[in-house]
Amino acid sequence: MISAAAALTALTVPAHAGTPSGGAQALSCYGSARSYTGEAGTGANDNAHWPKRGQWTKVKGNCDDINIKTNYTRSVRVCTHSKCHGWVTAPKGKWTVIFPDSTKNAEYYLQFKGVNASTGLIAD
Repeated sequence: MISAAAALTALTVPAHAGTPSGGAQALSCYGSARSYTGEAGTGANDNAHWPKRGQWTKVKGNCDDINIKTNYTRSVRVCTHSKCHGWVTAPKGKWTVIFPDSTKNAEYYLQFKGVNASTGLIAD
């Protein structure tokens, strides 16, 4: 079995969602996507975040994974209560799995490498 950390080192993994197969599966997952706007970092050692620092979001459970579609190519990682996981490169305009096998209602936040805020869509 591949560890979550090893899975997160892949540059781009096709996103998959829900129980149904084929087009309905992706439509169900990506159709539930919501917009995000990250909070900019404050200096060289402070990465951008989403949601704002000190806040958490919860996995909605519409997808099997946490998927992101950024408006600019970014390195992003998922942070849970136990740790921040490995960096994943999310290419501009492409759905990318940034955390596989997510659990509904699990709390997390995202870090974007660098101070620039990130915008795009997230489906989880």
